[in-house]
Amino acid sequence: MRISLVILGFSLMLAISQAAMAQDCPEQLPKVVQHAQPAYPPLARQTRIQGDVRVKLTTDGLSVTNAEVTEGHPLLRKAAEDNVRTWKFAPHHPGTFYVTFRYKIASGGVDVEFLEASSLVEVETNPTEMIIDYASLDLGRWKSHLASAHGKSRRIFDLSSTGPDGEWLNGKVLGEKGEDEEIDFGRVEGDFVAFTVKLRQPDGKQPMTFFIGNLKGNKIVGTFVDDSGVTGKWTATRLPDDSKSH
Repeated sequence: MRISLVILGFSLMLAISQAAMAQDCPEQLPKVVQHAQPAYPPLARQTRIQGDVRVKLTTDGLSVTNAEVTEGHPLLRKAAEDNVRTWKFAPHHPGTFYVTFRYKIASGGVDVEFLEASSLVEVETNPTEMIIDYASLDLGRWKSHLASAHGKSRRIFDLSSTGPDGEWLNGKVLGEKGEDEEIDFGRVEGDFVAFTVKLRQPDGKQPMTFFIGNLKGNKIVGTFVDDSGVTGKWTATRLPDDSKSH
């Protein structure tokens, strides 16, 4: 009787362990028979943003009924989710699956590897070369407050735009101690501004930091993230036009 109880207990433990392992291992993605061509988001390309985007998708046995990004850079998320929603599958049992889009900046032209590795879509593109030969529009100076795990700080953003439609954002960031940090890449689209800059931290390090903001009148509200993964929030208020003379 004791041996039977031990065997029964071991069997229950094995069943529970197998069930837990099955939950940890997502179902294999069914065969995709139709899809739109994955694209590299233009703004992410121009600002040299790359990385992985993980998408959770639910199917009805033939098509995607819901898609949700669980992790990934804000400028890459929508492109991955929109592409997944175009997928059609070979008949399969409805379920929930995961796929990873890997966006990379390379030296050649645009290249896509669609699910050649299990549940992985790789999208590579070359960095955009911009030859600026256009008049510059002064967007003014902005007094900004930044808050993150690095602490709180203040900066002055000196911004301007150029390009055929004024969509390229240029300028520099003035630190509290007067040091200038040139904006690396930037973009203006309507009320949306985005740019990257090597932002000096209190410890002297200068991680590349990506800023996103919504510009309304004389105020900008947004978020930022640096190369180390630290995120934060920032607000900016436009200074009077005569501030550059002081």
